[in-house]
Amino acid sequence: MYVIWFHLISLYIIGFCTGIILTVITYHQNIILEDIHLNRPVNQILFSSLWNNSWDSLKQENNWSRHLYLIRHGKYFQNAKNIKKMKLTSLGKEQVGYTGKYLNEMNIKFDRLIHSGMIRALQSAIIINQQLNYPLKLIEDKNLAEGLPVLPSPYVNLTQRQINSYSHKQRMDEAFRTYFHRAYYKQYKDTHDIIVFHANVLRYFICKVMQFPIEFWLNIELNHGSITQITILSNGNVILQKVGDSGFIPSNKLTV
Repeated sequence: MYVIWFHLISLYIIGFCTGIILTVITYHQNIILEDIHLNRPVNQILFSSLWNNSWDSLKQENNWSRHLYLIRHGKYFQNAKNIKKMKLTSLGKEQVGYTGKYLNEMNIKFDRLIHSGMIRALQSAIIINQQLNYPLKLIEDKNLAEGLPVLPSPYVNLTQRQINSYSHKQRMDEAFRTYFHRAYYKQYKDTHDIIVFHANVLRYFICKVMQFPIEFWLNIELNHGSITQITILSNGNVILQKVGDSGFIPSNKLTV
């Protein structure tokens, strides 16, 4: 009889201790997960992270949305001797002509048409503007110029030292803050902005606004003249409407 009781008591003690150990382990794991979500570095956001609703450091002021139509310029002379001669080819002009027609067919009254300071982006913006029923004043932003944001992952034939020597991340981040944010308190309607610029910057912006690892920027492919559409809601949520849409350009005129 004593042996049976001793056996039962032993099982009870073992079960009780096991329960305590499992509780401690689970609690510790939850603390680690909370620490990952709440204390992660801003520039090293993980796939396991929760959405950071304060990504733009603003709060909801109204119920209006911001719609961004991000355009990659048309094909250009990549082997030109200097940047000023990197103008659009005849094909590149055709490509952004299709882009402008497509934007016009959307029947949206756009608010602004912004372009980088590089000649191929300016030319693209001019051609797009010519296709709109309501032509806009062109706005130049030199912070949108092409460059390298961060060392990409997976690794390509670039070293961190090379990236640091001519990285434009600081400039790109400034441009990002200019255009990627929820509606300010003074906004009284939905806004629609066209921005014509470059593939590397655009890909970096996509990763940044969607809170993907920014090192993945090179994994996104964008055709010349393509449209990436992003909507920023008043509560800070972001909707990636389309990425690199170029279905309006004939297939025999598509280039990357």
